[in-house]
Amino acid sequence: MLNTPLVATIRGYSAITLISSLPLPDFKPNFTALLLCLCSLILSGCENMPLGQNNGADIASSPAPVTAVEAETVSDISDSETAVEAEAQPPAPEADLWQRIREGYKLSPDEMHASVVKQRDWYLRNPSYLATVFGRAEPFIYYVTQELDKAGLPLELALLPIVESTYDPLAYSHSHAVGLWQFIPSTAKSFGLRRDRWYDGRRDVIYSTQAAVKYLKSLHRRFDGDWLLALAAYNSGQGNVARSMARNVKKGKPADFWSIKLPRETRNYVPQLLALAELIARSDHYKIELPAIPNRAYFEVVEIESQIDLMKVVQITGIKGPEFTRLNPAYRRSITPPQGKHNILLPLGSAQPLRDLLASTDPKTWVPHTEYAVKSGDTLSQIAQRFRIPTSWLRSRNGLSSDRLRVNQVLFIPHSGNEASGTVASSSKTSVYRVQRGDSLSSIGVRFKVSVADLKRSNNLTGDGLQIGQKLKVEHSEAVSGTDNLRRLSYRVRRGDSLYLIAEKFDIRIRDITRWNKISRNEFLQPGQRLTLFINALRI
Repeated sequence: MLNTPLVATIRGYSAITLISSLPLPDFKPNFTALLLCLCSLILSGCENMPLGQNNGADIASSPAPVTAVEAETVSDISDSETAVEAEAQPPAPEADLWQRIREGYKLSPDEMHASVVKQRDWYLRNPSYLATVFGRAEPFIYYVTQELDKAGLPLELALLPIVESTYDPLAYSHSHAVGLWQFIPSTAKSFGLRRDRWYDGRRDVIYSTQAAVKYLKSLHRRFDGDWLLALAAYNSGQGNVARSMARNVKKGKPADFWSIKLPRETRNYVPQLLALAELIARSDHYKIELPAIPNRAYFEVVEIESQIDLMKVVQITGIKGPEFTRLNPAYRRSITPPQGKHNILLPLGSAQPLRDLLASTDPKTWVPHTEYAVKSGDTLSQIAQRFRIPTSWLRSRNGLSSDRLRVNQVLFIPHSGNEASGTVASSSKTSVYRVQRGDSLSSIGVRFKVSVADLKRSNNLTGDGLQIGQKLKVEHSEAVSGTDNLRRLSYRVRRGDSLYLIAEKFDIRIRDITRWNKISRNEFLQPGQRLTLFINALRI
């Protein structure tokens, strides 16, 4: 290929001018003719050279003739003179998350075990189930994939919440496991997921996923890099798996996942995951229509450093109440906890109004409050107890350095957010309900998603008794008058359980338990007996 400055020079002159300007020695005539021919060929080649193939350099599409004695080089020509109009290219298709997951497979075997085939065939017979769980996964699976990828874990594990919870962050099992990753209380505590009357970290999409990644990594190390054993331990406990392996070793038998004795649930657990991975790997072959999920974030995170009313967040961002609850299921009340920093998850692109609010307003306005004038004899703890809020919270909200009060001092009493975050909505509504046969305050509360205490307060009730035909005033949110957060739970009775203890545990009424299960209030419960319960998932 010719040197670029030389090409530019040659293209600016005729062949004769070029030859005559060169300090040629006394060549023979036949050599001069040969040189003239060569220059003519060079000029012809330069005119016919395809654009953009000169060692990556841009070539002017319509070069101006050079009239100066010294020709301009390519580096002297302005961008506008040298730019080559590129053909308009169609936008590249957005990367697909499913393909990213496929490319990150590390634990799927080359051949399917018979139990995996069985699970695969069940999924294929139930396409509506697959459509449901894939739809539920959409808000969360990108984040889960990102965390797994950062940790270097197999991306098949992004499908594990389908097996665990059907990607339902409000899922609750009879073994008291909660959230996308189904953490039981003891495991959650060991991985730093706290739970109190305000918040349950097992349902926090961010922190529960990070905890699950740590737990899976530790199990992988514990079982010497065998992912199938690690997954079995995630489901049934590492102690159960280790003991089963030891029994097989003692008998001289193999100690792999397919050979050891495990509970039925765990024997199905791992094949379910492998079957899902197979279906997604070959979705075209199995004619499975996967929802279009782009390889980008679904939500963004806003960090809140002071307590805020979640209803205010919903109003200012314009998000629907059920969508907000789905992304923020960890909050058990309608406001964030009184102390600490907390995350609010919002659909991508909807968080700016909230950020503007946080940057431009006083945090004291973020939570609804009542003004209270201190009376003679009042103490801070008595006032806190009267309004059912922590004394420390009352002290902090009013900037008090001690508990000393003065008469007529005005205190800001923040609302306690008694209702669960599922009641967040854009407006409230008061209904009048006529009591029917079989109703109880608890069943009415479940229907309208209000607490028994709120029903009593609204109707000045001192006891639990109701009369058929009695009219009750029910103050509730319009957006949550349905049953978005209700869950049907099959509860297995444990030794020592009673109807009273079960009702207390799940914040429901004994008469509702007996009605749902068609049993007598005086019936003796048997360990292992199954009871059907309908519970508000945000209150357990």
